[in-house]
Amino acid sequence: MNDKLMRYLDGVFSPYEDSHRVKELKEELYVYLQEKLSDFKNQGHDDETAYRLTIDSIGDVKEIIESISAKTKELQQVIRHDLSMNNLQDADLTGVSVREGKFDASALKGSDFSTSGLSNSSYKCSDLKNVRFDGADLTGATFNMSDLENVRFNGADLTGASFNMSDLKNASFDGANLTEAKFSMSSLGNASFKNCILDNTKFSVSDVSGICFDNLTLNNTLFDKSSLTGTSFRNAVLRNVSFKISFKTKKSISKAIFDGATMDKLTYAVLKGLNADLTNVTVI
Repeated sequence: MNDKLMRYLDGVFSPYEDSHRVKELKEELYVYLQEKLSDFKNQGHDDETAYRLTIDSIGDVKEIIESISAKTKELQQVIRHDLSMNNLQDADLTGVSVREGKFDASALKGSDFSTSGLSNSSYKCSDLKNVRFDGADLTGATFNMSDLENVRFNGADLTGASFNMSDLKNASFDGANLTEAKFSMSSLGNASFKNCILDNTKFSVSDVSGICFDNLTLNNTLFDKSSLTGTSFRNAVLRNVSFKISFKTKKSISKAIFDGATMDKLTYAVLKGLNADLTNVTVI
């Protein structure tokens, strides 16, 4: 009879099992029905009569399930806001929590998202000029093809974030965590990276000319096919950093600054083969 009860509940709950709260209700109801079934059998009813009385005792459980399922979906919509194509210029959004939120193709110029929880959020093709994301959780966020001029990400967690094909002129990443962040085909003129974490960060096919990476530790960082004219690595530590070149960027490597830098043998050998100026470089 217990197996028959479970088959009954499986049929009733099957359309709603995507909800964690509904699954909990199913487990609670199964325990309750087992107890009711035992009570009816102890009263002298045969198995089939006890089963029928047990099922009848809970009324229309579907109405309860649908109510919980609707509330769960409503909560998920709150958590996963879709605010695409909205005008949110100069909005005060400090400290908000919008996990997996969508702000694609939106006007966000001058808005303040400081200290907000914005993991896995999306800002593709948006106007983000002068926006502040200081101290925000932006792990896994997507900013592809967006205008990010003068944006502040100071102290933000940008682990796994994507900035491909974006304008990041004068952006500030001071103190940010840029582990595994991607800057493919991006413009980074005058961007600031003081005290950043740059582990496995990718600056592929991007313009990092004149950018200062002084005193930073770069682990497995990629600058493949990027323009490095005037890019400074003074007193930086470079471990397994990649500098693959293209025809357009071949000459720029000789104009990068490595004065006082420390690097592993392989990185040194690659840069030497590309005619980089390695005067006053320490090899480890």
